Amino acid sequence: MKLSGSPCPLDQISIICFKRCPYLRSYLTEIIHAAWSRGVVPSEWKKACTILIHKKGETNDPANFRPITLESIPLKVFTSCLRNKTFEFLSDNNYIEQNIQKGFTPKLSGTLEHTAQMAHIINTARTKQRSIVITLLDLNNAFDEVHHNLIYEVLDYHHVPNHIKNLICSLYTDFQTSIITEQFNTPFITVGRGVLQGHCLSPLLFNMSFNTFIQHIKSEKYRQLGFWKLSEIGIPCNPIHWFQFADDAAVISSQEKENQMLLNRFTIWCQWANMIIRVDKCSTFGIKKHLTKSIQYLPKLFVNNHLVPRTEMSKSFRYLGRYFDFNMSDEEHKSELLDVFNDIMNKINELPLHPNNSTIQSLLAVKDILGLHCF
Repeated sequence: MKLSGSPCPLDQISIICFKRCPYLRSYLTEIIHAAWSRGVVPSEWKKACTILIHKKGETNDPANFRPITLESIPLKVFTSCLRNKTFEFLSDNNYIEQNIQKGFTPKLSGTLEHTAQMAHIINTARTKQRSIVITLLDLNNAFDEVHHNLIYEVLDYHHVPNHIKNLICSLYTDFQTSIITEQFNTPFITVGRGVLQGHCLSPLLFNMSFNTFIQHIKSEKYRQLGFWKLSEIGIPCNPIHWFQFADDAAVISSQEKENQMLLNRFTIWCQWANMIIRVDKCSTFGIKKHLTKSIQYLPKLFVNNHLVPRTEMSKSFRYLGRYFDFNMSDEEHKSELLDVFNDIMNKINELPLHPNNSTIQSLLAVKDILGLHCF
């Protein structure tokens, strides 16, 4: 838990109070111990506030906002302890997969690992004249779509001790939140579905839910459908068929047929978990050998009988913040950085200047010098 986290508007108590006052920590420890022993979360803790953070698009569309839940400090401390003990139990017993799923894993730079492997795979396919098909999948409001009944089933699937399971069930029973804005607050709403973004336990519960699918496809039967990497002496080894970072998935195979088989398994799992795939937000990318060279092509794959959008020729796709294209160029990154740089400089240029603002004047001079020759 971050020591600089924002206090919950319901009580305005900051973590700093507990950090600097040993007496408060002692009392909180006793309360947490009592709740832990009884297996019941205090009802006063099961109230929170939710703020809406704009993502992109029109601000008059609620779908363009991300709900972030602000909880009281006692609940944050309690759920942090609950999360740590649960993750320790899962790790010690090898119940949760960490080679495919890289999201929310302590001491692991999952984005770097996945993007580096993705770049290596594309470069290998292009230079070695090998076929590859990559499909990016997008779930509709993945965190908000997790049913609480699914969470309880998942806890049993991972053999979580009954005492911990009862605490989590108690936490999600009659949990309420109020949506707050600058103009108004809503009445408290009972959370009947989904794991709350901003909640300490939510990332682990989501990973556990998704782990039921990952455990299924990590079997040898489905691993064989992946893209076979080559060792230094050219021997195939370690097939890679799936990347997962939280709810961001990438399906990787050598042929369309194999990719479609994995997509079909994912579609079936989503139907079981009652999650929705946003086919219009998915994309697919392909490379194949043509005569004596590798070329990009347009794979034909389907999800729920809908054609997956295909990455246009010579265009790039984006995965975990990085752009990938056939030539693995950095043009998209350069263009994006230029746009951000120019936007910042334009905003600075619009600010009222004061003779003492030498820093701002220097930045304006830098803009004139650099122009469009930043790269």
